[in-house]
Amino acid sequence: MDFIARAGAMIDRAHRIAGLLLICVVVLGVATMCQLARNNQLNNQLMDARVRLPVIVVPGAVAGKYDPRDDDKLISEFTFFLGQTLNTFTPETLSRQYAVLRPFFAPALLTDSAPYFEKKIRDVEADRRSSLFIPDMTTYQVRKYVQNDVEKRDVKVIGSLQTIVAGTPAEVIPLQITFTLEKRLVNPATNPYGFWLSAYNEVILVDANNRPTLRNVDNATPPNNTESTQ
Repeated sequence: MDFIARAGAMIDRAHRIAGLLLICVVVLGVATMCQLARNNQLNNQLMDARVRLPVIVVPGAVAGKYDPRDDDKLISEFTFFLGQTLNTFTPETLSRQYAVLRPFFAPALLTDSAPYFEKKIRDVEADRRSSLFIPDMTTYQVRKYVQNDVEKRDVKVIGSLQTIVAGTPAEVIPLQITFTLEKRLVNPATNPYGFWLSAYNEVILVDANNRPTLRNVDNATPPNNTESTQ
């Protein structure tokens, strides 16, 4: 009889445990369904807000593409990136740096510059030549203008270019670099600056006695002195 009583008690306990588990499952199921319904409601509200998003119309606004980014800051960052990538390199990195630069070249410059870079890469690797460009940002100048309905910038900066051959410093020369940039509709995933490089020019600075000078070029002015022409 004791055995039957103990067995009955165990069965009764098991039933109670199963009942509690069933209640927990039901409660969790109800909570999950409520959460799904709430998420669906929030998603519908979000979609409705997107559809009904107000459009602010500025009186007298001209139709066109408006970019919220600051062009002056983008140009400064872009030209610094170009100057360093073009002029600070080692024999091991120049080829990779040229590949990085290609998406930022205008189509005509990309075609015209290919032979120059191919020769430069060969010469740099053969000579074991490295280069370091240090810009003087107090000489930074920007000229804005429009040509053939294309918005352009001419950016000038002066700096010192140090050349190292086979691990030995060879020379340090003052260099003026001029970038011509074009504002274009580009893929921000490959070109976050919104500009192409359409022309590039370097000038070694010397005085009348053929001595290097860092300052006497076009009365260089500090940054933020931006000249605009239409």
